Parts: sequence; structure tokens; C-alpha cells
Amino acid sequence: MKRIAVCLTIASALAAQPVDPALMKTMRWRLIGPFRGGRVTAVAGVATQPQVYYQGATGGGVWRTTDAGITWSNISDRYFKTGSVGGIAVADSDPNIVYAGMGEACLRSNISQGDGVYKSTDAGRTWTNVGLRDTRTIGKVRIDPHDANIVYVAAVGHPYGANEERGVFRSKDGGRTWQKVLYKDDKTGAVDLSIDPNDSKILYATLWQTLRTPWGIYTTGPGSGIYKTTDGGDHWSELTNGLPKGDKGKIGIAVSAADPNRVYATVEAADGGGVYLSNDAGASWQLQNDDFSVRGRQYYYGHIFADPQEVNTVYTFSSKGFFKSTDGGKTYTTLRAPHGDYHDLWIDPKNHLRMVNANDGGATVTFNGGQTWSTLDNQPTAQFYEAITDNRFPYRIYGSQQDNTTVSIPSRTDAGGIGITDWYTVAGGESGYLATDPDNPDITYGGSLFGLMTRYDRSTNQARNITVWPDYPGGRTAADMKYRFQWTYPIVIPPLAPDTILAGANVVFRSTDQGQSWDVISPDLTRNDKTRENGGRLEEYYSTIFAIAPSRVDKNVIWTGSDDGLIHVTRDNGKSWQNVTPRDLPEWTRINIIEASPFDAGTAYVAANRYQLNDDKPYIYKTADFGKTWKLLVKGIPATVFARTVREDPARKGLLYAGTETGVYVSFNDGENWQPLQLNLPIVPVTDLTIKNNDLIAATQGRAFWVLDDVTLLHQMPGMSGDMHLFQPRDLYRPSGGRGGGGGGRGGGAIGQNPPFDVVINYYFKTKPTSLKLDVLTADGKLVKSIDDAPAEAGMNRFEWDLRYPDARGIKGELHLAGGSLRGPMAVPGTYRVKLTSNLGTAEQSFKILKDPRLATTDADYQKQLSFLLAVRDEESYINDAITAIRDNMSRMKDGDALRKQLDEILHELWEPRFTGYDDQMLEFPLKLNNRVAALQGYTSNGYAPTDQEVKVFNALKAELEGLMSRLKHLMSTGSTQ
Repeated sequence: MKRIAVCLTIASALAAQPVDPALMKTMRWRLIGPFRGGRVTAVAGVATQPQVYYQGATGGGVWRTTDAGITWSNISDRYFKTGSVGGIAVADSDPNIVYAGMGEACLRSNISQGDGVYKSTDAGRTWTNVGLRDTRTIGKVRIDPHDANIVYVAAVGHPYGANEERGVFRSKDGGRTWQKVLYKDDKTGAVDLSIDPNDSKILYATLWQTLRTPWGIYTTGPGSGIYKTTDGGDHWSELTNGLPKGDKGKIGIAVSAADPNRVYATVEAADGGGVYLSNDAGASWQLQNDDFSVRGRQYYYGHIFADPQEVNTVYTFSSKGFFKSTDGGKTYTTLRAPHGDYHDLWIDPKNHLRMVNANDGGATVTFNGGQTWSTLDNQPTAQFYEAITDNRFPYRIYGSQQDNTTVSIPSRTDAGGIGITDWYTVAGGESGYLATDPDNPDITYGGSLFGLMTRYDRSTNQARNITVWPDYPGGRTAADMKYRFQWTYPIVIPPLAPDTILAGANVVFRSTDQGQSWDVISPDLTRNDKTRENGGRLEEYYSTIFAIAPSRVDKNVIWTGSDDGLIHVTRDNGKSWQNVTPRDLPEWTRINIIEASPFDAGTAYVAANRYQLNDDKPYIYKTADFGKTWKLLVKGIPATVFARTVREDPARKGLLYAGTETGVYVSFNDGENWQPLQLNLPIVPVTDLTIKNNDLIAATQGRAFWVLDDVTLLHQMPGMSGDMHLFQPRDLYRPSGGRGGGGGGRGGGAIGQNPPFDVVINYYFKTKPTSLKLDVLTADGKLVKSIDDAPAEAGMNRFEWDLRYPDARGIKGELHLAGGSLRGPMAVPGTYRVKLTSNLGTAEQSFKILKDPRLATTDADYQKQLSFLLAVRDEESYINDAITAIRDNMSRMKDGDALRKQLDEILHELWEPRFTGYDDQMLEFPLKLNNRVAALQGYTSNGYAPTDQEVKVFNALKAELEGLMSRLKHLMSTGSTQ
């Protein structure tokens, strides 16, 4: 009853007030990976710096490598307000000047929009937004090769609706002001630009009339075409001679540096599309190749690149690959480059064998014309659609990566970080939702495109196809299909029915035999509007169930939401369904996520969005009466930041988290007010959130997975008062292998971060204290360690106790040991207390060190280990004290003194001063007693009791030591060892 009362008190406080953001300053998100690249649509190199390249990730910001792709570093965090990059350019005349145009122009279904143009004048160290904020989608940025103040931008504009800020823009003053120099109408934007490198007044631009909707893409129109200027953009003329006559779509354009009269174009057209060539600077065009393999799916590709040194060499991309022609675009060979789905290419103007390419798996560099490329496995820019967890220890996180495989990655490891060998592929494919068997996490269920579903058993490495309705769509529209499955159709195992799988098409399917058979348990729960079911690809299928949320309180309650704006609930396990859509929810709104409250069957939260209808407002709703009434809860979230997900903390009723297009928000009062929970999380679309073991996990669209460890701190913040507050530390699992080399996730390189292996102690002072004492005690009050270096500042403070007892005493100025250390032993599992004492007051909190559940170690074994290691530590201190005393005595004696010589002999049996830490030195200077005792710590510092032989060695070393100490005592009392 006492614990319930505490929870009720905190829940009441939650409803009372939001929290001062300064209280969260000690919290940090950690990137766990995977370090495997995601979609990139813009790249650039530096002609004078062959090791330096830039990439613009779609959601992940701008990254730079200074070692030709061996490592990549983000350089736009803290400066960009959106994350998706559509174009990037480095000035030839000054490589310190870099422009990034925001918003990807390869218009697949899950694109993110941008906020204009950013400029750097220091090679990407800092950035400033220089305008064109409402362009939303930028296809190319080009800089005059002779004057870095002259820059051009091809802006597609709003992909989901009409707007004026589209077309070609020019700045003559380095981005301070812009002119719209080529414009057709509010439905037609510019997508590509090419500057004649021999005469920068000559430019070619392509206009594109296009529109994306939730149910499809319209890629051609009368506004599309090729335009040319010879006066730097003041006047333009349309080029038409020889090009397709009807409506055209996306067009890629490239003028050859080897011959400015040679211009290449890849043209999407309702009739006559393909690769075109002009030998008279655009005055006339000839079709070179209309093979579908080099022009397929132009709206996603549609790029072409002229070799700067060979006039007949040209590169182009399509859904079929990366193509190279050496005969002016007539015939092609395929380049073998990493991944696939290529979007951009930069070629060194002086060395055409040096290139960097952008693709759906990241950015890669070649120095040999594409024979070999740098790796993609060093870029944490993956795009994930969801995040779920399993019941392992440590728990694992699962998601499907866009244009890649599904991933299962550990939340932590026992090593220095989370590397490529720690994660693996599970069921399903790039787009599907995942579900793990709660009783056997080796078994996963996953979906993918074309309604695919597989069951995968990792223990046998076998996958079975259990597709709900295996009628291959084959390009048919949704209206032609018996069942409509979305690109990311939901797959869920109900928490209260672990032997059941639910899947959503336009109806709900249920299987109770692991996918051997499926039953339909609902009518069509969509609007079933045939006029909007025209998608020919699964990512454009519409009028589908987009979210399924079984109750965690009542097994008969299931919520569904459709991508065309309907919410239904069943309270009898599918026998009947009620339409409970909020009355004020606009039609055709996507119900992106439904969160069934973990506390009440009638309560649910909904994250909905309309960004694909050109409406970026957030929509988060709550019902507490099974959908009879709803309340819109968006106060505190900017009106231009749409919501993607909402989750309720399962340990604190009314504590909500929202994932939005630009980051994470938290509400401490059940959605009445929201405030950022961004902390160090990059500006990135957050597609999903989940909570596991009091960790908040974020799936992002462009920056892989992130974890905010220990949100119990958020549980405790509301209602804080007084001059001092000590937060209850989170219970911590004792590391099984010492500290595992992780040191709180401070590993470097292309690896994910581990959480702290320490007990994190957070405390607050209203004013800076004049005194501070921090003690860790056992449950019965015995001192474990007094901490002298804990921070003591006004506001929030954080200290990480490494679970260690005090260290052994060392030898002053000498730190070299092999195979061991002076570190104190690790505390055993059990209950502990932390006591904070300052001039502002005294506070205590308890916490637990928990056993690693993977180990069979007993309490008695842990206690044996502690007793043994304390004895080893104390013996090491005893030896080192003796060494210090001997050295002190010798320092007062003259060289040649007989007593000094005898002391030196004993000293060298206790300690080898010539050893300075290099392994090979041991062959010349064998290690002595102090190091041999210290090394026992290395043998025993894991999750087990000491072995019998470890005890025997220790006793032997003690006996050897006692003999030496007896000689020393005799020497000091008589002046002789004889």
C-alpha cells in the first residue's frame, strides 16, 4: 500500500506543472547505431583536396570526410533546423564556401522537407541559413566556378501542394539576397542545373511539374522542360527541338566540360522518354537510348553526369543500376558500386577517376573510376520506420531500415561499444513492421513491400513465407486488389495474447498458428474511396489500416487507424467494431500511431499527420472513454512541426513522449503542455518511440537508433521543491565482465555507444553549496566509498559511481602495472544507499545493484569474490606502502652505503622500477611481487567467485611477501639481513 501511495502522489504532481528544462541538462541521448548508411541524395568533393568530400543525408544533415570515406563526421548539428539535404556544392574558387539546399528532390513516399539554403564560409564548421525557407525541396545548388558570391538554386517547391517559392533562384551577394530568375507557375519547380564551366554565364535548367499525394505521385505535366540562359540567368529560353512533344516529367541535365556544345539530358516523358544528346549547345536534341533499364522510375532517379575529360563518356542512374556510356549515351555498361538506388555523382574536373556517389545506402568514394569504393558501414544515417524491443537481457531493439534489411541491435554490450558484429538481420524487409515472440525472441515476424510477411527463427536460421494474401500485386492499383496492404502495414503481437499475430490491410487479419492460416476479424476499416486507390506501387497504396494497437489492459480491446483518417475500436476481440474518429479530425488525415494506454483500456492516444496534404500542423489526440470524445493536445509543439508518434510511459501515468518531424517532446501533464526533450539528439525526423526498462528509444529517419537512458529522472522531476534534492538512482545490473572496457559508452569510431556501467547519481542545488560530501553505504550503513570529487554547482549535478570500493594505495609517481591495476573491487549485488550532505541539507536515497541474469553466480559466490579482492587490494597497498618506505629511507642514504644496498635488493624483489608499461620489457625485466599480486585482480574481476587456484596463488604470494617483510624488519632493526 505504501508504494501505491507514492505512485499516486507522483501522478498528482504530474498533472500540476511542467518542468524546468534546466533540470534535464544532465540527461543525454546516446547513438547506438547501426553504423550503416542511409539514403543520400547530394554529394560534393573538393577539386584541390582529394581527401575531402561532403554528403547530404535525407534526414541526417551534412557529413564530411577528410580521409576519403574512411570516417565521416556530421558537421551540421546545432546549426540546421531541418535534416533533409537535397543539394550541396563547394565553391571551386574558395573551398571554404559550401552551400546546402534543404529538402530531398527524389520524391519517394517518405521524404522530409527542408527550410531553404544554408551557407558555410569555414568548410562546414559553422552554418547560417541564408533564406529561401519556403522552397521546401531543393534539387540542386550550383556555384559560379569563378565567383563564389554567385550561386544558383533549383527549387522544386512544396512537393505536396502549390506554392510560389519554386523555380530557379540566383544570388549575386553570397546568399544575402535572392532573385527568382526562372519561374513557370506555382505547381512547377526547378530540379536540375548545369553551368558551362567554360562560360559561367551559360546555364541549363530543368523545370518539373509534379505533385505527391498520400495515394500517389503525378510526375509529368505541361510545365516540365529544359531552359537555357546565356546571360547568367537574366533571360531564359526553352529548348524543345528534338525533345518529346507531350507532357514531360523529371529531367536531368549535364553540359560537358570537355566540349561545351555537348549537353546530355535524361528525360521522363509520357511518350519518347530516354537519354538525349545535343551537339549544338541545346539548339537541337537526338534520342540516344530509350531502353527502360536506363530511364525507369525517373522521379526517384532522373540524373545524368558528363565526364569532365571525355566528351563521349556519360553516367546515369535508374532503378536498374549505375550506368556508364562511352559512346555518347547510346550503349551502357553497369558500374559495380556499393548498394544501389543512386542519386548524385561528383567527378573531379581534373581527374575523372576520382568520384563520390550518393545512394540509398550512403556515400562512397572511388579513386579508380568505380572499380573499388569506400565503405558504407561507417555512416549512422539509417532511416527506420519503427522501434520495438524484446525481453532478452540486455534487451535488443528492432526496426526495418529503408532500402536495406531489418535490424536487431543490442541496447548495450559488455565490450567497448556496439559494433557491426553485434547486430543482425531478422524477419521481413526494408519497409515492414516487426513483432518478436515475447517468449522466444529468436522468433520474429516481419513485413515488407508487396504485402510480404516472413517468420524467422534465428536459432535455426530458417525463414518461412507466411504472407497473409499471397497474390502478387505486379503493378496493379490498390483498387484492383482484394486486400490493400500499405508499404508499412502493421504487424502486432498483442501483449495479452502472445500466441496471436495481428496484421492490417484494409481489414484486420489474425493468426493463432504462427501464420499458417489467417482469419479476417473486421470489415473494411477505411474509407474505401476508389478514386484515391490509384497507386501502382505499394508505397502509394491508400485506404489501408496504418496502425493497430491492442490494449495492454483488456485483451478484447483493439484500436485501428487508417491512412485515410478513420479510427475504429473493438471491445469484443473483433466481433464488432465502432467508428470513433474525432469529429474535428480533417478528412484524409493519416492515423500514424495509436498508443493504447498501459493503465486504462478506454484510454488511447493518437499521433496523426497531414504533411502529405501540405499541412504541417501537429495532431495529437487523447480519448479516455473508448473514443466517444477526443481532445486535441498540441500546446507547446510548434504549429509547423507535425507529429509522427506518441507514447505513454508505462511506469508513470500521464507522462507522454511525442516524436515529431524535428525531434522529441515530453509532456508531464498528460498532453496539456509539451516541451522539448531534444537534449543532444540531432534535428531529425523521429518516426517512432518505445520505452523499455525505463529507457526511451527513438527510431529516426536519417540518424539510426538513439536511446535516452533512465527516464526515472523524469518520473521524479515534477513537484520538486526545496534548496536541495537527491534523485533516487536507477537500479543497475552489475557488469558481468568488469567494466567491459565501455567506460560509459565513451568508445570512438564507427560503433554505437554503450550506456554508463556506473550508478548515476543526480542531485540538485538551488544555490551553489559551500560544502559537499557524497557517501555510498551498504544497506546496514557500512561505508563503501566516500567521493571527494563530486560536482557541486547550482542547478543539476551528475556523478557516476563506478561500483568500486576505494583503490589500493600506489607508489608515488609510478603507475605501470601489467595484467592488473590498483582499482578497488566491485560492489556485490544488493541494496545500497547514497547519502548527500551539504550546507544546504542532507538527503539519502536507496538503490539496488542487480545480478546479471545470464550468470548463475550465488550471493555467497559474490561475497567470496568481494572478500578475496578486498584482501588482494589490501595486500597490494601493504606492498606499495613498504616500497614507498624503502625508497624514502634510501633517499636519505649515500651511494655505497651497505644498508642502502641491502634495501635496494629487497626493493627489487618487491618491485621492478625499470618496467614502464611495454609488454616486451617483461622479457628483460621480469615483474615482481607488487605486480604479481595486483594481477590477481585481473584474473578474478568478473561475475564469479575466485577459483581454488587463485586462492592458492594468493596465499603463496602472501607467504613470499611475509618472508621479504621479515627480512626487511630484521634489516631495519639490526642493519643487516644476516
